[in-house]
Amino acid sequence: MATHISSRQTQFQYFDRLLKRPAWKRRTILDFGGNVGGFLVGAGNKVDHNRYWCLDVTRSAIEIGRRHFPRAHFEHYDRYSSYFNPQGVRHLPVPELGVKFDVVLAFSVFTHMHQKEMIELIGQLRRMLAPRGIVAFTFFDPLYQGSQPDSTRPPRWYVEVGGQTHVEPGDQLCQQERSCEHEESYCSYFTSEYMTSLFPGATVHPPVSPERQHCCILRSSQRLMAGRGNDPWT
Repeated sequence: MATHISSRQTQFQYFDRLLKRPAWKRRTILDFGGNVGGFLVGAGNKVDHNRYWCLDVTRSAIEIGRRHFPRAHFEHYDRYSSYFNPQGVRHLPVPELGVKFDVVLAFSVFTHMHQKEMIELIGQLRRMLAPRGIVAFTFFDPLYQGSQPDSTRPPRWYVEVGGQTHVEPGDQLCQQERSCEHEESYCSYFTSEYMTSLFPGATVHPPVSPERQHCCILRSSQRLMAGRGNDPWT
């Protein structure tokens, strides 16, 4: 059985460049699916650990994060995932943490979800934002990757489950609705055009080297204020 402990430490560099190097120490951060806290490793002293929360479905990763970063907040989110947490609770809502966040980050989280589950969770995360807060999450664009299934018309989105490709599948292929008794790989792909149709008002950015994932940025409903321009941090 895989342990699902991530060694990635490039998340901070990725989001720092895309968000134009904001003053991170003044921001309260939720790292959704942050595993062991690789974001903090890359951030060094640029992030206030007291203002950093990590939610992840892998209990062992949360325990490691707590040991390595005792001033930060690591919380286990026991939601079902066919690959990362097959013993978890289906449809478990994102827990209330008693905090409103300036920024919610999700690196390579919704790359492992059905469209329906992604929309549900992003809606919950947006309700956890402070006024003028943002959600920034990554996704794979198959047109950029050059890995879309053969078709006369490239699909807007598709998932690969256990090595099989399913184009724009219905709810029956949503992880929360399926019955899977073993770890099963599950990867999703969305075109940039389709992602912006799912989240009107979002901005989509191309990958930042060396990563190959696009980034979608959403603002809280309170964000759009006259005279503030388009900078999410002003």
